[in-house]
Amino acid sequence: MTIELKAIKSRNIKYMSLSVLAISIIVIGLWLFNIRAILSIIPGATPMEYITALSFFLLSVGVLASQRKSTLFLIINRATITCVLILALVTIGEYLFGNNFGLNISFVNDTYALKFPGRMSLATAISFFLVGISTWGMDSKSEKIKRFTNFIYFAVILLNFVAIILYILNIPGNYTGFMIPIPIHTSFILFWFTGFLSYKNATEDFNTLLFGKYAGSKLIRTVVPYNFTAVIVMGLGFIYLINNHIIVFNSGFVVYTIIAVSVSVIHVFVIAIQLNNAEHERNMYEKAFHASTKEIEQYKVALDSSSLVDITDANGKIISVNDKFCEVSNYDRHELIGKTHKIINSDHHSKEFFADLWGQIKKGEIWAGGIKNRTKEGIFYWVHTAIIPFKNELGEIYQFLTIRQDITKHTTLAVQYENLKAKNKEIEQFTYIASHDLQEPLRTVRSMIDILQEQYSAELDDDARMSLNFMTEATDRMSSLIKGLLDYSRIGREKELITIDSNETIREITDDLTAIIKRKNTVITTDKLPILKAYGIEIRLLFQNLISNAIKFQKEGATPRIHISAKEDTNYFKFSVKDNGIGISEEDSRNVFAIFNQLNKRDAYEGTGIGLAHCEKIVHLHGGQIWVDSKENEGSTFYFTILRNFI
Repeated sequence: MTIELKAIKSRNIKYMSLSVLAISIIVIGLWLFNIRAILSIIPGATPMEYITALSFFLLSVGVLASQRKSTLFLIINRATITCVLILALVTIGEYLFGNNFGLNISFVNDTYALKFPGRMSLATAISFFLVGISTWGMDSKSEKIKRFTNFIYFAVILLNFVAIILYILNIPGNYTGFMIPIPIHTSFILFWFTGFLSYKNATEDFNTLLFGKYAGSKLIRTVVPYNFTAVIVMGLGFIYLINNHIIVFNSGFVVYTIIAVSVSVIHVFVIAIQLNNAEHERNMYEKAFHASTKEIEQYKVALDSSSLVDITDANGKIISVNDKFCEVSNYDRHELIGKTHKIINSDHHSKEFFADLWGQIKKGEIWAGGIKNRTKEGIFYWVHTAIIPFKNELGEIYQFLTIRQDITKHTTLAVQYENLKAKNKEIEQFTYIASHDLQEPLRTVRSMIDILQEQYSAELDDDARMSLNFMTEATDRMSSLIKGLLDYSRIGREKELITIDSNETIREITDDLTAIIKRKNTVITTDKLPILKAYGIEIRLLFQNLISNAIKFQKEGATPRIHISAKEDTNYFKFSVKDNGIGISEEDSRNVFAIFNQLNKRDAYEGTGIGLAHCEKIVHLHGGQIWVDSKENEGSTFYFTILRNFI
């Protein structure tokens, strides 16, 4: 039984006892001041006897005293309940042995009772005796005594319920035995007071039976009031018809029975329909529950196979772990249960880190982040961790669910990636500096060659002049290579992200290449191209290199035809640049994007072999890929992708 329910019961008993105490004091006062009009306030009903009011007074004081735990109140409880028992036993003795001790007459003069003046009724005396005995057993720690006490309370409730029914149905005293003359207000007070005492003393199972949300409890709360109301209404109607000579007893009893059976059958059908509906709804919920349970089990299997899962109490002590946790940490389950996560602490994180973590989850918030842990053998591993606080019905955190993903490999790759980026940056810086610095000595060599050719040409023989020509061609080629290397290293150094209309970019490029396009009679066609968020200079260079290559690498006497198109996908744009040129062999297509890789003879086609390397670097800058589909002597189609939401 919850503390909250106990408090509610104690509070209800307190208010009921105070109400009974107030009524008893009022009745005692009315007897002492002989106010007959109020004592006979209920027509045809016997007034509550003075001795009855005194018993109610003592009983309510005793019950109120039992709510307190001090010795003084315990003495008051025992004394008052003893007095109640004595008064009840004396009255019962008067009825059994025919004596009249005149308890009532000792205090007041009873002129209202027609029979046995100065006595409470026998049923009232028995009720007080039983309630007094039960009140003593109410605070017992023995479940058997409490259960027996509740049976006594139930007997008193039933006794007074019968007395109330007899009064309501106006059944004459000749047919009621010892129940009459019990005053109706006495029966009502005993009925309700004993009901509250029984409710306080009831076990949790009994409370659940009467006030629970189960179908049986709802049935009790529905059927009992209905049957009670039906019996009272039909009984009153039956007595009214007989008393007014509308029907005789025999025929009236037959009509009463028919109506009672009909009403009962209808009520049974109504309850059956409600139960069927409830059963149907329960079956639907059961199916939904089983489906949800199966789905949750599948989630659990997936989670256990992919994640390290553990549950801790509010203080961080491990309650349970899954197999994956044991597998990664190399601890057995019994080595982890009851421990905190200090057992796998790597000492990598500061105290402030864990203080912030605990501060967040103690507030009921989910914490997520990376943590470095250590296995039983001392091997470090990284986990992406999510800690979820669980709260009870009072909103208090009682445990934490922790889900971890082993990201050791990803973390290692991330570190390696960062190192690789740093190395690439160093290489790019070295390439830029080296290519820039190499230009100066190369220009010096070329100047010296020019001086020799101008000033000493007449003095040189044919072999010497030929050697100088070779040197000139070599330095020019070296200068082109260094310039290409310098351009390659500069790609992406000063990139600027802008919005680019691909159609406008192609028009600008064709304007710049007008001379060679007219000379070669080149035909360039495009589909509608998308608008990009990309690096402007680099994208222009990408298209220009691909178009220039398509024009340059042509069969002798052929008219270059180039078609540019694009398709939209979920995450990227896929471009294609198709030509009818000389094509690329399958063997050469594997290395077509390598830097300084010329697939054709130098004297056939000019260039340094760095243009496609530029294209590959530019595409990679935009998070895409580039490849070629080509057959020798049939043309090539270069494909590349650019991310749609490139940032």
